[in-house]
Amino acid sequence: MNSTITFPPLAPALKLTRPPTEKWAATLAEERRRLQEDQEALREREANLRDYETRLRALQAELETGRAAPPTAARIAAKPFLRPTSAAPFSDDAALQVAWEKFYRARELMEAEQSHLRDDRISTSGTTAEMRRREAAVTAREARVAAQEAALAASELKREPIASEHTMSAMTRLTRAPFEMARSVFRGKR
Repeated sequence: MNSTITFPPLAPALKLTRPPTEKWAATLAEERRRLQEDQEALREREANLRDYETRLRALQAELETGRAAPPTAARIAAKPFLRPTSAAPFSDDAALQVAWEKFYRARELMEAEQSHLRDDRISTSGTTAEMRRREAAVTAREARVAAQEAALAASELKREPIASEHTMSAMTRLTRAPFEMARSVFRGKR
């Protein structure tokens, strides 16, 4: 065997170039800074929401205690612009329910009428279009008939009546017929 021949390795050696680690480090630091800012903003929002929730709970408790206890002079004097709470305007739930049912029924009837009106408008527009089409056809037909009548009248005017047709009697025409026949035969032989 020949030992001077060398074969390349079976798998090629892959060499990947990697970006410098400083670039990755800078990008990573930038991402961490953004995440920290976002996390701080979320904490601030969360704190604001907690404060808002506590204010709402306090206001709700105040409203509930205001309904339970009648307003006192000291409380009214402490908050002069606060209106005292009143009862709901519709304390009778049955009457309110009946009113809502009437409202819903009226709304359904109005929607049904709107759909009928829309359908009527569509059919009316279709009928109007059909009538216009028929009117145009009748107008065109009248124009054709008028043109035909004018052409007929013009041809009648151009045609001169033959004097012999109107002045000869039946006996004269009968006696001339054989001569006219002979004359037409004679003309045909030429």
